[in-house]
Amino acid sequence: MLQSLAIKLLVQLFRLLPFQGLHRLSSLLSFCLRNVISYRKKVVVSNLKNALPEKSVPEIQLTEKLFYRHFTDILLESLKGLTLPKAELQRRFRYNNPDIFLPSFKNNQSAILLGSHFGNWEWGVLSIPLMVQHKVLGVYKPLSNKHLDAHLNSLRKQWGLHLTDMAHTGRAIVQYKNEPTIFVFIADQTPIDVRNAHWLEFLHQDTPFLHGADKLARQTGYPVFYCEIIRTGRGFYEVNFTQLCEANQPLAEGEITRQYAALLEATIRKSPADWLWSHRRWKRKR
Repeated sequence: MLQSLAIKLLVQLFRLLPFQGLHRLSSLLSFCLRNVISYRKKVVVSNLKNALPEKSVPEIQLTEKLFYRHFTDILLESLKGLTLPKAELQRRFRYNNPDIFLPSFKNNQSAILLGSHFGNWEWGVLSIPLMVQHKVLGVYKPLSNKHLDAHLNSLRKQWGLHLTDMAHTGRAIVQYKNEPTIFVFIADQTPIDVRNAHWLEFLHQDTPFLHGADKLARQTGYPVFYCEIIRTGRGFYEVNFTQLCEANQPLAEGEITRQYAALLEATIRKSPADWLWSHRRWKRKR
């Protein structure tokens, strides 16, 4: 309960804090996490070295430093985004080709959208309902604190987002089968059950990927899209969508996962500091 109250207070404080002050605070927090607390520093450095062996030691050090600034920016921007006015959110988080979903909508066709922990994904799931005609359903893993989870979700839903627990994805598919809906998955999470995971070489390492979106695409025949978030400045982002398959396209098992992994790796290589390197992505083996 105390944790929930603390987050509610923080959300209101960040509503009043201008972005210039927010990013100054982020720079200070970044320095403390990296140089004082050493928050997951061994994990970050190990991940960078293993994933980007072609980079020199100075390049790895610079990427690590930029990652911590990105990480704290995302933490604070996510809190600020929960109370950001619609016009300001749209000014800072721009969609370049949202019309890519129009053919599906006109055909009363739902779609699957695969995102990642890259750029400001929180602003992405918050704002996409403003840019498409589909209903938008985010598939997520609930927090253990039910009060906090309910409060954050109520703020995330303010611009039309719907949410469902990962465990209830199948139920949601049935519920919205007659409404054109975009099902959003953050698909670079580490699967708990590695036996059913799709294993691929990703960033030079044997990597398990969640199989759910791939299976869902084959079962439903929904078209699948990839979401790329590009940082254009501090507190500013652009989004590009890429279609991975058309509606009712025959798909081999794992084909969508392979396409997603290839596009995500290319995205990471363009701006490596903007991915979530503090996550222990490679902790499980086949």
